[in-house]
Amino acid sequence: MGLQHIASFTTLGTLDAGGTLDPGVALVAAPVVDIDGTFFVQGAIFLLLMLILWPLLFKPWLATQQRRAEAIAGAHTKAKDLERDASSLLVEHDEKLSAARDRANDLRADIRRDEEAAQAKTLAAARAEATEKADAARIRIAAQAETARAALAGRVDDLAQDIVKRLLGRPA
Repeated sequence: MGLQHIASFTTLGTLDAGGTLDPGVALVAAPVVDIDGTFFVQGAIFLLLMLILWPLLFKPWLATQQRRAEAIAGAHTKAKDLERDASSLLVEHDEKLSAARDRANDLRADIRRDEEAAQAKTLAAARAEATEKADAARIRIAAQAETARAALAGRVDDLAQDIVKRLLGRPA
């Protein structure tokens, strides 16, 4: 053990020339706080400093800490209010957006129905016109066919003779 360490202990004997204790000597620890007149002087100095520093240092510092805590609490409350307002605005915006989307879908459906009705009307008119033209063409073709049959009916014998003559090579 070194001298520094031993110096904190009180001994009942003395150190030898080498700086070691005699093994038969007991060591006793020194008290940490000595209660004597200086203890009361130090207490008085502490109280005097508290009386002087309380209005000069501690009271303003505590007031600043209180204002800071109140400002933080106020800012926290304001942030919560703003968050609640933002949330309600977001809900309102979503509702308006949903309503606008529904109106657009309804308008699109109305336009689609109107367009389909106009398309069906145009298609029906085109079909009626095509049917009318087809009927007129059938009547005209039937009339032409009848005219051709009537014209050919008188020439059937002449044509039959001509075909036989060409096929057989002699008149029938």
